[in-house]
Amino acid sequence: MDRRSGAAARWAGRVAWLVIIALSSGCTHTVEDPSLRRRDPEQQWEDEFGRAQRLESGLFLEAAERHYERALTVSRAFPDADPRPLRTRLALADLYVERGRIDLAESELREVIRIQRAEFGDDHESVADSLNRLGVLYVDNGRSPEAEEPFEVALKIRVEVYGTKHPSTVATLQNLAGVYRDTGRYEASEGLYRRALEAYDALGEPYYGAAAVVQNNLALLYRKIGEYELAEGLHKNAIELSAAVNGPRNPNVAAFSRDLAGLLAEQERWDESAAFFRDAYQIYVNHYGRTHFEVRRTLIEFATMLAASGRESDAERYFALAAEIPDKRK
Repeated sequence: MDRRSGAAARWAGRVAWLVIIALSSGCTHTVEDPSLRRRDPEQQWEDEFGRAQRLESGLFLEAAERHYERALTVSRAFPDADPRPLRTRLALADLYVERGRIDLAESELREVIRIQRAEFGDDHESVADSLNRLGVLYVDNGRSPEAEEPFEVALKIRVEVYGTKHPSTVATLQNLAGVYRDTGRYEASEGLYRRALEAYDALGEPYYGAAAVVQNNLALLYRKIGEYELAEGLHKNAIELSAAVNGPRNPNVAAFSRDLAGLLAEQERWDESAAFFRDAYQIYVNHYGRTHFEVRRTLIEFATMLAASGRESDAERYFALAAEIPDKRK
């Protein structure tokens, strides 16, 4: 080894030793989230909440959840009357629903209700709004009996705050009517649906679309109790009214047509039923694309009808198409 190569080897060893000393003494450069160094909680909340909203709108739901949770942690530094902690909890509850984390959504909503009652009193509209959300959560997840109390309390508050004809009151009224229908209280359900229709009629043209939804729901009630003629007339009225308000190919027309198809299938009116199923399917495909859960549901119900009518091979084909679509709500 010549003198130059020996010097190079000694220099390399010295450099390696200096690196080891630097590492052991903690003199390293690390990468960290800049927001963690921020001392202003208001700015940090704005950053985290805004980022969560953008991620949610882009369907990056898991990442959005993390930022909402960080925003909630930051918001605990705010005064008791500050609206941002409640706003964050409600946004987080909605996201939990989107992700199918129903227990967490329920927990957040119950905490929101507890805080609202403590801050505003038991009869405040914000309490009614959150109770209504909780009831909808229960209904959407097959827990209709548990929705009865939240809807009843919310309705009582809204009648006291707004009166019987206000749109918010009527919305809760028809939610409660649906619970009564699902739990077998048919007479009470019919009475509430009729009240909702009267209220929407008084509110006029801006609420005709909502009236169509009530008509369809009332038709589902009559179907349950075997009043097929009344149910069919209401389904067709709902389709016609919704088409007039929002166009003939809107998703509500598809939903109402699918419900009518089910009613016709119960009466073994197979060809009429198939026509309404096909129409509902085509509207959903045109509106949402071929992989939407409403398309999946329509295919399953159509296939079930075909199987009942003896068209087994056609039924298998539609069941197979439905199986290719993920149930995203699940």
